[in-house]
Amino acid sequence: MKKSLFRNSIIILFTMLLAFPLHTSQAHAADPIPEYMYFPFDIMNHWAYDELDNFVNADLLRGYVDEYGDVNAKPNQSISRAEFVSILVRALGLTSNQDGTSFTDVPKGKWHYEPIRIASSLGIVSGTSETTFGPDQPVKRGEIASIIVRAFTSSIPFTGEIKSFTDVPDYYATPSIMKASQVGIVHGATATTFKPFANATRAEAVVMLQRALDLQRSELPEDSTLTKVITDWTANNTKAMNDNTFDHLASIDKQYATGYHLAYSASANAELMDIVNEGAAFTAKILSEQKLTVQHKTDRFAVIESTGGIMQITTKLHGAEVDAKQSMDGHYMLKKMPDNSWKIYMYAMTEQP
Repeated sequence: MKKSLFRNSIIILFTMLLAFPLHTSQAHAADPIPEYMYFPFDIMNHWAYDELDNFVNADLLRGYVDEYGDVNAKPNQSISRAEFVSILVRALGLTSNQDGTSFTDVPKGKWHYEPIRIASSLGIVSGTSETTFGPDQPVKRGEIASIIVRAFTSSIPFTGEIKSFTDVPDYYATPSIMKASQVGIVHGATATTFKPFANATRAEAVVMLQRALDLQRSELPEDSTLTKVITDWTANNTKAMNDNTFDHLASIDKQYATGYHLAYSASANAELMDIVNEGAAFTAKILSEQKLTVQHKTDRFAVIESTGGIMQITTKLHGAEVDAKQSMDGHYMLKKMPDNSWKIYMYAMTEQP
């Protein structure tokens, strides 16, 4: 979902800020992950923007903060073997209690030790030798195809027409490259070449992984499971406002939100408390229930459209009273968590004319 859409996570706060704008721009250090980390500058207008933006919002890809305080995802930079395996493990929510391969260059305590242990114990990755993994080595395009096919074998039916690449020799990754081409996970560097030994960029790795995730259909959630997350989140937030228990908002968001949605909510809740501390009182009323339609779902991700919902917020502050109606139309993006619950990682409000 493009960030050009107006993004918000709390309809209540949006309406109140329209009625009584705050005269403060203070930062709130309590945010677990600062909201600005979800806006890398260097993915705008990138050919892989949609996939990169989605991975950033879902906490699957993290940007780098430069000396000027700007966040960059470095999409055209080579991605290391350790980085790719870490993203893969997060994206699939992989866990394992088994011992992985003992690599001499992956000691315990390193940031990449756990994902490499998990992936190697599941047979998804192997080393560059019997004793080394090469965590800092750039991962090759052919390697990525091989790792993805092994990781998704049980959740994707690899059927279809095999694409022929003139530059793929007969080597260990060839069967995986062919399988990945059958379902569109790989398209090739050109119409006839794949460049299997070229270093993969961060953008290329994310795009190939996103394509694989979009094909998962082995453990689809029920639509009601997904929509219930949204209706419960909305109901609990509305109740907290009507009960004036605004201190409950943070725990509600931790229960139902993750990624960008959680980071924005933390910032928004802090601004909300500024208004409350000024003496504001609120009541909320649902004038029209939102209709939730599951537009897309896979084993681990889902997009739900909200239409027709209208909320009225009555705000009282300093003797003034304002009624404001707010459309609840928009799109929710959800992902499956390690505990098998589903949480909202992004809410894009539909821009109103």
